[in-house]
Amino acid sequence: MSSFINDEKGLIEPYTELPAMALAVVGFIVFIAVLTQAYTTYQEKSFIAGHYEDAANLAKKLGRDSVLTGGYPGVIDSEKLQKLDPAEIFQQYGSYYNFMFKIDSNSENRAYNIIIKNPNLSESKIGVSASIPVTVRFNDVEEQPGTLTVKIWRK
Repeated sequence: MSSFINDEKGLIEPYTELPAMALAVVGFIVFIAVLTQAYTTYQEKSFIAGHYEDAANLAKKLGRDSVLTGGYPGVIDSEKLQKLDPAEIFQQYGSYYNFMFKIDSNSENRAYNIIIKNPNLSESKIGVSASIPVTVRFNDVEEQPGTLTVKIWRK
């Protein structure tokens, strides 16, 4: 047995190190892929954590804007929404972020759902959403509770 360990007539075959080298390279590539995915997820989560208040504040501002409310803060006028020029809203509030907003109201009598997007921009999958309760006014005698949801994303 000791002659096997001490035998110096070993034979080196060509390319015996290639499988080990390939395994090391594959392992390194997988490590880099996992590290990149972790960093991307961290960036997304930190954007969400850092900018939720911005989305909530924009929702509050939109809920008080007379262009949407007709002078009654927190009461979204559906007739004004039908006549709304989205470019005006996006120009006024879109200086820091791209955004879109949605107004929902579901009840037994009537379902109302309107999404207002900037037609010149595509929506990003990575963004922050915030909602506030509002009242949706359909006419002088009909109002329903609803929500105003704002989604913001990076420019």
